[in-house]
Amino acid sequence: MIITEVELLVVEKQPGQELVLLTVKTDAGIEGHAMGWGAKGGKRLAEEIAAVIVPEILGQDPVNREYLYHKLNQADRWGGHLPITAHGPIDIALWDITAKQAGLPLYKLIGGYRDRVKAYATGPKYATPEEYVDEARRAMAAGFRAYKLHPPGSAELDIECCRKVRETVGDGFVLMSDPVGAYDFEDAMRVGRALEKLDYFWFEEPLHDYDIHGYTRLAQALDIPIAGVEWAAGRYHLAAEYIVRGAVDIVRSDVSWKGGITGYLKTAHLCEAFGINCEIHLAIHSLLNLANLHAACGVRNCRFLELTVPIDNFGITPGMALDSDGCVRAPSGPGLGVSLDWSVIEPRIIARYPLS
Repeated sequence: MIITEVELLVVEKQPGQELVLLTVKTDAGIEGHAMGWGAKGGKRLAEEIAAVIVPEILGQDPVNREYLYHKLNQADRWGGHLPITAHGPIDIALWDITAKQAGLPLYKLIGGYRDRVKAYATGPKYATPEEYVDEARRAMAAGFRAYKLHPPGSAELDIECCRKVRETVGDGFVLMSDPVGAYDFEDAMRVGRALEKLDYFWFEEPLHDYDIHGYTRLAQALDIPIAGVEWAAGRYHLAAEYIVRGAVDIVRSDVSWKGGITGYLKTAHLCEAFGINCEIHLAIHSLLNLANLHAACGVRNCRFLELTVPIDNFGITPGMALDSDGCVRAPSGPGLGVSLDWSVIEPRIIARYPLS
């Protein structure tokens, strides 16, 4: 089996929000699908994938995922040129093809540790505590048993937001906070101490990802688990540096920013050797989050799946849904286990990149 063509469709999911729908085609008639997103728009991401990645995989066997993972990294000078979201979609599509050829759900090909995982709700930054309270209530009403704030980024206001949400959801509800690298060390300490008293489950990305020294001091001083290494380039190489320095208690990764399913698994297995969880970061779009779900079900050391309210199921059927325990179950069909809903996708296509 060889790769014969890669089709890239730029889709305007909603005004101002573009995604890239990628299809890898083979001479065996098996296709692999994935989505990608770029901070500077879908067209630019599609053009960069077309220029750098696609020529490297045409004529190759899609089952040789490890070989192609390293081949693409070398073509990109090990992450020196392409956007951080460019590698993931190709790798996901290769896993989709391989699992379809094997007749297995993707999570079983990965490892099959379980078939469902607990989900937590997440959302944007807001300006007031009341808006976070409203979102937490929406999450509870939708069936989530956990919720993560992205507080505004000012220490005192953030503490108030987190306190109000805890008062609203009660003591038995799992809460996390992610200020997206907003603090200096002193503010991070103050907020962290407050979160400990409020029984928050983890404190995510309180400092800039490159401040390894600050993270080490913070992780040693606080009892609440510190989660980090989410957005910076470096994948499992950077995660290793954080782990050996004791800079984080939880490593963040995903299939979108960290090199696809192959990249996530490398990081998760590294973390497992040190007794650390590798928690999945929201991948924005439906097929990416679905690939996250398969990855999380394929390993032991991931507790949660991060999702929005409502759950994004754009262009896929069946969609992901919460069960009565607040968990999401992986599809049982081969590969990613869903079909593309072209009646939804086709009217929103704004650019095509057929390559062969």
